[in-house]
Amino acid sequence: MRLKVVNLHKSYSINSRLVKKIVSRILEYCKETGAIDLELVFLSNAGIKVLNKKYKGAPGPTDVLSFDLSGKTFGMEAPLVASIFISIDMAFKNSKVFGAAPEEELTLYMIHGILHLLGYDDGTEKARARMEKRQAGILKSLCTREDLSKVLTPL
Repeated sequence: MRLKVVNLHKSYSINSRLVKKIVSRILEYCKETGAIDLELVFLSNAGIKVLNKKYKGAPGPTDVLSFDLSGKTFGMEAPLVASIFISIDMAFKNSKVFGAAPEEELTLYMIHGILHLLGYDDGTEKARARMEKRQAGILKSLCTREDLSKVLTPL
């Protein structure tokens, strides 16, 4: 697995080493063993808003966007090449709404983005319930194995 962590947020520092460990644990939990070339980009609401409008046609910021760039063709085995964009600002906003730590919310976005890349969907109520159950299991496992409070620090 090749994993690149990019932080474009001007107010927070990301612990790249811990993020890489978390992503490895998520993939391990999902029993994903294929070749993966993944880029995680952390940014502000302003940054993700532009991407959300351009690629999803939706106004306003969102929490996470996943893009599979593999260009896979039916019947061909190819490594997963993908980018996940995560809004740090949205993690802070939603952590207050849901009563979670911002770092936990940020980790949930990593899980959510990876699950989308692995074929999970949240377009219907049934699919959303399946995805949320999987996310909750992975997050619970991570919370017992890692100190998520060290993922993010103010600059």
